[in-house]
Amino acid sequence: MQLELISFKLCPFVQRSVITLRHKGVPFDTTFIQLDDPPEWFGDLSPLGKVPVLKVDDSVLFESAVINEFLDESFGDRMLASDPLERAQQRAWIELGSAAIFAMFGTITAPEESPSAAKREELAKLFGHLERQIAKAPPAPFFSGAELSLVDTAFAPLFQRLFALPEPILDWNAVPTVKCWAERLVEEPVVRDSLPDGFDELFPMMLRKQNGWYARQYLTE
Repeated sequence: MQLELISFKLCPFVQRSVITLRHKGVPFDTTFIQLDDPPEWFGDLSPLGKVPVLKVDDSVLFESAVINEFLDESFGDRMLASDPLERAQQRAWIELGSAAIFAMFGTITAPEESPSAAKREELAKLFGHLERQIAKAPPAPFFSGAELSLVDTAFAPLFQRLFALPEPILDWNAVPTVKCWAERLVEEPVVRDSLPDGFDELFPMMLRKQNGWYARQYLTE
């Protein structure tokens, strides 16, 4: 089985699949594109015009959650629970992770302060739900226990980007259980090594290019 991941370098959703592939030790090729100027062939592969896209021999998968579940079912030990209810709950928290990624990007790319603040409030509410959930059974050290799960792979890119911001957009003191999980997770080698080369320079460069309110305030150098 030959795997090719179609990627935009800074996309957190792509990184979810990179973490899963690396964790499972699955060989894969990567093709990078620019989403603001994609090659003509990309439109034929991605009906939604988004990354990641995974080519599996001559077949194509899109959407990170779908790709990760395919990888989970096809290679190595499972990263989702075997119990149907617990597995469904994990999928639900993965969806919340996706919503939090969009809220984060809304905060740091909104053109003016008011919409940025609204997205920041949305992010805080989502993290509040997460804190209340995992405070009942704190990660040990991962979301579902001793082994990395697809919930961890869903949140890790978000945590990395939140920690990389020069000015915090989340009150970590309000979510101490999440903070402990996040700090432990970003130090996991398979997570740390999934970041693209040059991330520390490329991420703020991308924000400056977006020229949103946050970048104008905190990324002036």
